[in-house]
Amino acid sequence: MPSIAQKTDTIVHVNGNILLGEIKKLDNGIITFKMSGMGTIKFQLDKVNTFSSEKHFQVVMRHGIQYYGTFDTSGVSRNVKINILNGTEILKVEDIIELYPIKKNFWLRTSGVFSLGFNFSKGSNIASLTSSGKIDYRNRKTFAELNWSDNTTMQSDTISSNKTDISINIQRLLKKKWYIGFNVEGSSNSELGYDFRLLGGASIINYLIQNYHNRLFVSIGGSGNREWIADNNEQKDNLEGLLGLNYHFFKYTDPEINIATYINTYPNLTTAGRWRVNYYLDAKVEVISDFHIGINFYYNYDNKPVSAEASSTDYGITTTLSYSFH
Repeated sequence: MPSIAQKTDTIVHVNGNILLGEIKKLDNGIITFKMSGMGTIKFQLDKVNTFSSEKHFQVVMRHGIQYYGTFDTSGVSRNVKINILNGTEILKVEDIIELYPIKKNFWLRTSGVFSLGFNFSKGSNIASLTSSGKIDYRNRKTFAELNWSDNTTMQSDTISSNKTDISINIQRLLKKKWYIGFNVEGSSNSELGYDFRLLGGASIINYLIQNYHNRLFVSIGGSGNREWIADNNEQKDNLEGLLGLNYHFFKYTDPEINIATYINTYPNLTTAGRWRVNYYLDAKVEVISDFHIGINFYYNYDNKPVSAEASSTDYGITTTLSYSFH
């Protein structure tokens, strides 16, 4: 049965066991592996001694280099041989941070999280409802992410404040750990005095840390935006710089922990002395398969808000229940 053999991948466990099946992907230090009779299983990369596959894979290494090829086992423990166009390379297993079959479909390269949070205090008669989510997609040289969130505070059956954000972020590989980024964002924030802000920008991104537990990158760039002011329906156009720091920590052993945080600073180039800061934290722990509980915190600052009646700060914290796929 040659056609079946071509579909069989081999993983050699560190304890010597040999597993036969299909490598679906490797991401964040976890291999997704489909075995006949057992279904799809996941296990940590540090449990893998070596592996082989005749299928072509896209491979991303810790230092940012990417390879495309098939795999053979190596005679050296915790190493694997990749067959590429102009020869072979020996790779350390622990240096592989991403592995995707090249011919796999859109769905396998997609992952996402959906969260919902609610807080209520009888004493103050204040309730807050938070919903958020993101969908990620990766291919050979591009990472795309759709994010959205909504924070609504209600008091005595009346909406007292609302904050809504939606963004599309794209990172395109330039060389090793260097990327060019593009983003389009739409937001509203009653506390900061604008009904809507539409923003588009570009940046250069460098991954300072990139392994299967941590991702840390800095971004430097600029953007343009238009703001619709809440109290007079006027519009204001701005050019801004961007300096950002983004960190992601993930641990997929029990208990599964996922922490994402970033801080972006926007010095205004059209209004002298104006600058904005956005900070965000999302921390969660898995309670049952693919379901997490956690906290969501945001802080927004604008030293010269567009509305004279608006506050210069807005922040909120909410407990969340979330579901993730892939």
